[in-house]
Amino acid sequence: MSETTTNRPPLEASSRIMAETAAKRGIECQLLGDRQTILMSKNGHQWYTRGSRTSWQSSVGKTIADYKPLTKLVLSHFQLPTAPFVLIKSEADFDQLSQLQFPVVVKPVGGRHGKDVSVGVADAAAVRELWLGQQQPESICEEMLQGTEYRVVCVDYQLVAVAFRKPAHVVGDGEHTIAELIEIKNQHPWRGKGHTYNLTLIEVDDTVRQNLADQKLELEAVVPPGQEVALRKTANLSTGGEAWDVTDQVCPENKTLFETIARACDLNVIGIDIMCQDLTTPIVNQTRAGVIEVNASPGLRMHHYPIQGQPRDVASAILEMIEQKVK
Repeated sequence: MSETTTNRPPLEASSRIMAETAAKRGIECQLLGDRQTILMSKNGHQWYTRGSRTSWQSSVGKTIADYKPLTKLVLSHFQLPTAPFVLIKSEADFDQLSQLQFPVVVKPVGGRHGKDVSVGVADAAAVRELWLGQQQPESICEEMLQGTEYRVVCVDYQLVAVAFRKPAHVVGDGEHTIAELIEIKNQHPWRGKGHTYNLTLIEVDDTVRQNLADQKLELEAVVPPGQEVALRKTANLSTGGEAWDVTDQVCPENKTLFETIARACDLNVIGIDIMCQDLTTPIVNQTRAGVIEVNASPGLRMHHYPIQGQPRDVASAILEMIEQKVK
């Protein structure tokens, strides 16, 4: 593995995992001037990777994933399950909110890592207040799905891994305060600041304080043994969440559904965020279950380093797909 720059900051986790896996497969890696881009070469062939994205990704597929209203339209066209939504571009669009069942989720049309996502927004007035406070001119407002949120990854349109992402939380022991429990959890050797570590530190901010207040708790509270305290509502690893592998729970019908979504979105590497009550029964038969969004560059660390369950070698699946194409 070679570098083109000196004193380069460490690779982000997904790119690091790709580089480590490539080295094991005899693929040469040249690290470029940022924390993600790698030029890979083997047997006279070259290609780029950025995290789980590769030179073989469809640009149209990336556009579908990056613009959430387009994702919704594609899913609806193929009659794939997703929540009803309204795109808000101006105040005139608020009239359409009467079509939705509240509470709802409000999020930017192009956001990532759960940033600026508001869950459980109670009414149209609250939606309007959030929209007026957004930096971006467009927001998507959608009905809330019910169940558990999962991250599904397909490679070459085949299911490879499914993880349950649990939002940042602590479990009481009857002795330590919530603040102390957060500090103890942050001492796990996998946790660190940002996206370079296998897990991200849990940071105490206004969102955490508000979630505690909603539970009539504060950082100085000591909760009984076994009581789980939610610190965030979104399950992103980038905000301190963790992952449990549940790939073996997926029934054949849901496997087919996930692979159909990958093809519909034109992405040979795709992360599908889905909410459902159960992976062992067909999602299309479940009430208020469906796709939340799709990702053109799904994170790898949750699958390679789950807190519980079997690690899934997604990086090898991606590189195997490429090596088959360049033979």
